Amino acid sequence: MARRLAFCACMMSLFVIITAATESFAIDDSTIKATEQIKKNPAAMEILKKIEMSKKILADMQQTKKIQEQKSLMLQEARKTTQAKLSSDLERMNKDYQPYTPKNAFERFVADKPAQIQSIYWAMFNYQQDRVKSAQDARSKVLSNGGTSEQAWKAYQTESAIKRIKMIELTKDYNVKYAGASAATQLSFDKNGKLPRSD
Repeated sequence: MARRLAFCACMMSLFVIITAATESFAIDDSTIKATEQIKKNPAAMEILKKIEMSKKILADMQQTKKIQEQKSLMLQEARKTTQAKLSSDLERMNKDYQPYTPKNAFERFVADKPAQIQSIYWAMFNYQQDRVKSAQDARSKVLSNGGTSEQAWKAYQTESAIKRIKMIELTKDYNVKYAGASAATQLSFDKNGKLPRSD
């Protein structure tokens, strides 16, 4: 019983919609331009009514399309305006926070160090920045291959990690390369960066 009522309700609503749509495009015989002979022929008049109805429907569709195009243009303009505002805000923010970028902050730190060892600090900084860049690339690669954000961050951490032994090795190399330390002296240090005791 409930199914029949639901079916009847659907059919009634469909009938109402079709009737309303047909009435909105109803054509009066007096608006059709035709000769008296054609007006007397019911089949010809029916064809002319359908042609007129088609013209009205087409005009309505074109008007709707025109409105949609105008809305689309307005939306594109709003997007352009928003993008310009965002770019302007980002540019202003970058200027405001320029002193706090990693390089500028590190530059202030290194300025307090003796001139003869500043190049060691810069070599370490550049090495660290290279590690960060390769870690970012590894994270992006995992994400672009469909990995989860957890997998991406794991790849980032793995790629950016520097072991203590590697840091000691880099310090030895940079001391020889930039500070004029002797390679023989650097070889005196063990793998943990300590000199052997002679007690």
